[in-house]
Amino acid sequence: MARNDWMKRLGLLFLYGSACVAHHAPADEATAMAVLRAGCTEDVQRLCANVQPGGGRILACLKEHKDTLSDKCKQAAQQATSLSAPAASPSTAPSSGLTSGAATAVPSPAAASAPPPNTQGKSAAQASSSVTAKRGAAAADAPGAYLRLKKVEISYAHVASLPEPQPGIEMLVPSSWDYKSAIQMFAGKGGCPSDSFSVFWEAKSEDGATKAQGIPNYSWQYSDDPQELQKLTNPNRRWHNGDGGSNDVCPVSKPLNAEQYLRQNVLNDLTPKMTLISIEPLPALEQIVRQQNGLPADGGSSGVRVEAIRARMEFQKDDKPMELWYSVALVTQTYRVGRGFLYDLHAVGQMAFGAPKGKLDANDKLFKVILSSIQPTDPYSAFAAKNIASEYQLQAKKEAAIDQIQADLENTITQTYLHMSANAQRVSDQGFRAVDQNVRDVQSFRDPSTGRTFELSNQYGHAWLNGANEYVMSNDPNFNPNSQLSGNWNQLQPVPP
Repeated sequence: MARNDWMKRLGLLFLYGSACVAHHAPADEATAMAVLRAGCTEDVQRLCANVQPGGGRILACLKEHKDTLSDKCKQAAQQATSLSAPAASPSTAPSSGLTSGAATAVPSPAAASAPPPNTQGKSAAQASSSVTAKRGAAAADAPGAYLRLKKVEISYAHVASLPEPQPGIEMLVPSSWDYKSAIQMFAGKGGCPSDSFSVFWEAKSEDGATKAQGIPNYSWQYSDDPQELQKLTNPNRRWHNGDGGSNDVCPVSKPLNAEQYLRQNVLNDLTPKMTLISIEPLPALEQIVRQQNGLPADGGSSGVRVEAIRARMEFQKDDKPMELWYSVALVTQTYRVGRGFLYDLHAVGQMAFGAPKGKLDANDKLFKVILSSIQPTDPYSAFAAKNIASEYQLQAKKEAAIDQIQADLENTITQTYLHMSANAQRVSDQGFRAVDQNVRDVQSFRDPSTGRTFELSNQYGHAWLNGANEYVMSNDPNFNPNSQLSGNWNQLQPVPP
């Protein structure tokens, strides 16, 4: 008997043994068996190749090796159990997060085009995809499940007085989600020159239940030198012309760490009111911020500190319980001045991601995909850095007429921004990204049709691209969007950075 036929027979025997303990639930049994076969055949070959088929021995073997089963097989078993359990239905089946390896139905994180309901004669991957599509959408972990994304852009044409839209920031969001964005001048909470460009964006699912939002940066300053602190709090010395001619003073308050900032400056301003549940470090965001500012990945930069966190919150919306993640990175730059230091603080990378209660964990990978995809373009980064530096140069000229020491400090800050912009490009060219890709939750892919290499989230091992700036990502090596989705999809090749 050919080896492939032998393995198919093993897989079928295993599925037969599984069916015997599935409580004879007829509703989704065929699909459940297809899911198991797709997910566990490799485990049967690896762990139970010497076991005599029949009598449930293959199933017993897998149970005996339950601690060494592949994630793919565990996920398939859990999904098959939920499909064949007698009390389970799309509305009542228990939902478990991706951390447990389950494939969880979530509110529209993927624009999955559902195949026809008849799954007879289809592959296991296609059958699974059909079921998850029926349930609204699927976290792209189960065999045949996928995440369909589109590239969107935030244009800076308006603030740069450009005749045509130009991409300032690029990112990925689910293809079916609504998306809107803008970059405005001095439209944030503060008045620091570093916050000249206020970036807003929002992406939400078709039913509006799941939503991600980008929040503009917020900066402030402080000094532990009394004379310098007096200068900082003097509005006649510290101001700039905001949009519409407003004279916004750069806020002055004591340095905070990331958690303190979130508790004091974010939590009380959120609408509706929210309850803080937990706070955890977010290393991926820290490395994203370091890369974009040209800072070393190991944190060994004198005078600059970066700390990133993600907070979990709960709230009520339209009398329905909701959950939310709020991410923020706090960048603290320290300058020697007088008898102390000047602290220049920036809250960046602020993003809110909300979902119905019980669905947030199932969206963890989607949160990371969106977060890791947000990338300013080189022209926009250079344009913004140059304009922010010019704001500080104007302040330095104003201060020079009053206090040369203060003017020198402003010039130092100016050089910091110019250096950060130049260094960000330099470290990128030197392969900086290769060092920290795992921490930033990204990996390099190559488009074989064009030879172009770029970064995508590493939450999924397989990716495809079509000619309309749409992406499909999946963990199923047997999944092929060309057999299930419209359009022509080119598979991207994982490559070293």
